Amino acid sequence: MWLDFAEDQAKHRKQVFMKDWEQKLDEFLHFNERKVLPNAGKVSKQSAEEHAKTEYEQFEIRRRAYKESVGEAESIKQLEEASKDLKQLEESKGPSDNWQG
Repeated sequence: MWLDFAEDQAKHRKQVFMKDWEQKLDEFLHFNERKVLPNAGKVSKQSAEEHAKTEYEQFEIRRRAYKESVGEAESIKQLEEASKDLKQLEESKGPSDNWQG
């Protein structure tokens, strides 16, 4: 909804200043029964960036593990299909075609 409002303002070429955006966003949050931070807060920029980096590293580990498990499952499926195809090919050839004298 907020982005719809912002897009509508842009389409109508309405000049909006940062202070106006701040006020409208606060009103939007209040309307949606959300709390609005009254000031800059207590967390330093450096602390927030460190926290974000740590969280992203943990996310990246989980994402990599998930991708590896999906890839492993796909590889196993492909190997099983190739094995099945090979067995069918060997069965269709007959015993004399498999001899390698």
